Amino acid sequence: MLGKRIAALRKEKGLSQYELADRLGFSRGKLANYEQGTREPDYETLIKIADYFEVSTDYLLRGTDKAIQEKIFADEAKKIVNDPDTFIAARDGNVTDEILEAALEIITEQLKEGRKPKK
Repeated sequence: MLGKRIAALRKEKGLSQYELADRLGFSRGKLANYEQGTREPDYETLIKIADYFEVSTDYLLRGTDKAIQEKIFADEAKKIVNDPDTFIAARDGNVTDEILEAALEIITEQLKEGRKPKK
């Protein structure tokens, strides 16, 4: 799974194996071995990869990263709150910042629970 995550992150950034290996300071072959799962990086290399992609080593190793998940939920909630069809009153200035923040928190919690907020 580690190799698949590294490959996915690399592709997400639009990088070839050669480009990423060069940026990380090792050979394309070494990176290819990591992605294919035939070799595993040492701790220092794992940290280097995580730092480059701005993810945690936990995410690389186990596929979980609470901070990333929280950011995804928060970003999705902001999209919903900023949708003029959802919050016409906010657009018209009838809703305070406190109400908008509370709405963001409620929507974020609903997203965490796997529920799609109703408009």
